[in-house]
Amino acid sequence: MTSCGDLRILFRAAAGPRRGYGHLVRCRSLARALGVRPLLALRGGRRVMDTAVALGCDVVSGSPARALWRLGPDVLVVDDPIAADARRWIRAARRVDCLVVSIHDLGLGCLDADLVVDGSITNHARVRNGLTLAGPKDAVLDPGVRDTVGPVLSDGPIRDPYSVLVALGGGPRAELANDIAEAIVESNPQARVRIAGGFEGLPPEDAARIAWIGPTRNLNTELARASIAVVGAGVSLYETCAHGVAAVGVPVVAAQSPTVTASVKR
Repeated sequence: MTSCGDLRILFRAAAGPRRGYGHLVRCRSLARALGVRPLLALRGGRRVMDTAVALGCDVVSGSPARALWRLGPDVLVVDDPIAADARRWIRAARRVDCLVVSIHDLGLGCLDADLVVDGSITNHARVRNGLTLAGPKDAVLDPGVRDTVGPVLSDGPIRDPYSVLVALGGGPRAELANDIAEAIVESNPQARVRIAGGFEGLPPEDAARIAWIGPTRNLNTELARASIAVVGAGVSLYETCAHGVAAVGVPVVAAQSPTVTASVKR
């Protein structure tokens, strides 16, 4: 069998100020886990492409047919919740005899793949004619989670009991994150809040006991130090749980509400 490091894998992901960068970051995390260079075809604007390059990814352009014919990948990994766009890439991959892996949240997206991976806690995708990996045990997380759990004692990692991380993404969600942070420090004079503002827009100036974190490749270091994390109900929620941090899930889009509800029940 061909080892992962010898495979040419093309990732197709959607990202942007409204959708966020979770799909892009998840593709990068999967590439790291497989030991391959993250080669991405992106659905997004110029800023999305610049962000991907800053994260260490190689970005390719062109139509699905042209990009796949030119690169000749062994595997196409699609991480896009819009089924129509994902289907275009999957059909083009079939024409060049390329294996297709499709990554999902809440069962959203095109299911016509050889392998479907949906790590959602609820509403799993189910592939029609291939293999399905479903449930939180198959969630795609940054491999650095294993290395950043913090100093460990017999009763668990040492954490700052008053450190709170707020990570809702950038763009229009930054104002909400700032409002939450201000409410936290007002209610507890010992609380210290760090806000991960994502990749879109400039953060406000730091305030008393509130610090803004610039764009970062992952939240592992921040999650290793925090005792509570206020996060959107996407990949960040699953990473928070993997770190063993108390999580407050905020559905930043309506489709994330089932994830928060199911996580609370678990």
